[in-house]
Amino acid sequence: MHTNRILVLIGGLILILGSRLPWMSVPVLFGVEGPAYESIEIGWEDNGFVTGGIGLILLLEGLFLKGRAETRYSIPGAILATMAVIEVIGCFQRVLEIDPNAGFFAATGVGIYVTLIGALLALVGALFRIPVRRERQSTAPISSFS
Repeated sequence: MHTNRILVLIGGLILILGSRLPWMSVPVLFGVEGPAYESIEIGWEDNGFVTGGIGLILLLEGLFLKGRAETRYSIPGAILATMAVIEVIGCFQRVLEIDPNAGFFAATGVGIYVTLIGALLALVGALFRIPVRRERQSTAPISSFS
C-alpha cells in the first residue's frame, strides 16, 4: 500500500475517534456541571458529526478508491481534509470568543486536538502522492552482436 493511502486511512480513523472524544470543557467555559452537559463536550455538538462523517468518507476513499498513477494528489480527499481542518480551527476560534480569560488549554478537551491531528494527516496523505514511474520499453528489436 502506498504511503499516501496509509496516511489517509490513519487520518480518517483518527478523525472518527476524535469526533467521539470531549472537545471542550463545559464547566470552564459555561460554569455549569453535571451529566446533562457532558454530551455537549463530546464532539462539541454537531462538529463531531461533521468531522466523524468526513473521517468515514476519507476512510472509505482510502480503502476503495484507486487514483491514477500519474496524479500527485487526491482532490476530493484534500477538500474533505481541509474542511475538517477548517471545522477544528473554527472551534478553536469559538472557544476564544466564548471566554478568552478561561484559559485556552483549560477550556479545550483532548478530542479537538486528536481531530486536528487526524485532519492534518489526511490532508498530507491527500496531497502527498508519489507518482509511479514506469520505464518505457523500447519497441525496437533486440540486436545481437556477432
